[in-house]
Amino acid sequence: MARMNGFRVAIDIGGTFTDIVAYDTEGDRYICHKALTTRPDLSEGIIDGLAKALENWSLVRFFVHGTTYGLNTLLQRKGARVALLTTEGFRDVYRIGRTNRPEMYNLHYRKPQPLVPRRDTYEVAERIRADGTVARPLDGSSVDRIARELEATGIESVAVALLHSYVNPEHELRVRDLLERALPGVPISLSHEVAREWREYERTSSTVLNAYIAPVMRRYLVSLRSKMAAGGLGADIHVMQSNGGLMSLDAARARPGHTLLSGPVGGAIGAVELSRRIGRHNLICVDMGGTSFDVSLVIDGKAETVTETVVEGFPLLLPVVNIFSIGAGGGSVAWLEGGGLRVGPRSAGSDPGPACYGRGGTEPTVTDSNVLLGRVNPDSFAAGQMVLDRAAAEKAMVPLARALGLSVLDLAEGIGDIINAKMAGAIRQITVARGIDPRDFTLV
Repeated sequence: MARMNGFRVAIDIGGTFTDIVAYDTEGDRYICHKALTTRPDLSEGIIDGLAKALENWSLVRFFVHGTTYGLNTLLQRKGARVALLTTEGFRDVYRIGRTNRPEMYNLHYRKPQPLVPRRDTYEVAERIRADGTVARPLDGSSVDRIARELEATGIESVAVALLHSYVNPEHELRVRDLLERALPGVPISLSHEVAREWREYERTSSTVLNAYIAPVMRRYLVSLRSKMAAGGLGADIHVMQSNGGLMSLDAARARPGHTLLSGPVGGAIGAVELSRRIGRHNLICVDMGGTSFDVSLVIDGKAETVTETVVEGFPLLLPVVNIFSIGAGGGSVAWLEGGGLRVGPRSAGSDPGPACYGRGGTEPTVTDSNVLLGRVNPDSFAAGQMVLDRAAAEKAMVPLARALGLSVLDLAEGIGDIINAKMAGAIRQITVARGIDPRDFTLV
């Protein structure tokens, strides 16, 4: 089949910038553009950037999008009010979780607050055995009663995690049919569709995570599709999955939990192709953005993946590219604590952003220090799309420099040293701490 001429477009939304890369298949050239990430509507940044990068959207033949929208919703605890339906007698599976203690020597450790309070957990009269046979048929009247309660309480999303549904999903499917009739438009997440694996707590947690971000992800993706279509985009929209694959926009709407690590995973998959091209099969891949610093590995030419992970203390029973992230980016704010200099994890983001952006930022950041030290050229930042304000960066440094008894340049050097130490520590966590010798790898 002959290749269709046009553009292949990839877009990644970060905490500070929205990055756009368009490949012209006919002219064999790349067009790159950076736009500041827009909040609360992230799609505005995409529309802005794409309009400046391409004049004619109808020439786009392929469109893929990496997004941290779902992850940010979880991190900020701004998701939906979720109801959890589980098998009668197992109401507290989600709250009890496991008896292990992840931070054994942390005397102040507290388990994360569940995303679903106990009052929003409901028991369904049914029971399926571990071998998939039905021990107790589903009582439809119990589901109808729950549906009436959910309608009255204003529940925005529903997670259904019945016992042993990974073997026999018959009852979960029936529950969805009953709920859809009673609660039209409310997203319903079934555990056997989200994570068809054994272990009730982990499967329940994964389903709750999916339900928690489902309404906001639906609204975002529908808005994005509408705006892109209005701009003339005819190509289907694909979304990066946490495992490095692609999914359709409709699939992302149905299973938003699969997109939680959608943003940083694109870089890891790009590194796999780089590994093949340069003939180096072991890579340590680092991605420093405005907000975070992400580290992943390519081992024997393949991205390192795991079958499950933990997000904000909650188990996620899905295959994901193994990415270790810390709050260390260009926008990381320098601050004083107990007489010592600290950097991050709080970021100035895109609004106002670092002081040198000239958007009203007054706190010193990593980017401000790099501008003062001459490591970032103010006139060619983001390929010349932004001109940075060196005087504003210096002004932001002065109060902290005085408090520490340092010159502005010494403070800038200190900020750089601290953030570099943090990033080196992140690389050690994913290599040396796991018995992997970084000397066998190439740093990308």
